[in-house]
Amino acid sequence: MKGHPVTDPTVRCERCDRPYPAELPGCPNCRRIRQTNIAIATTMILLVLFAIGGWFGIQVFTGFSTGGAP
Repeated sequence: MKGHPVTDPTVRCERCDRPYPAELPGCPNCRRIRQTNIAIATTMILLVLFAIGGWFGIQVFTGFSTGGAP
């Protein structure tokens, strides 16, 4: 095989059109993007839950006051 470069078989990702080694189960670029999106979504859900929990905690500590005259 003199004169023929030995290259690993690659495939192109359908989504981002980047080449990646064929032995990988999927595109590493898209996998990283999905992991980042999952981390962002999880963070947003936790932020909302903590905000609701904090609001409820303040209501408990203040006796669910409406702010009106006693």
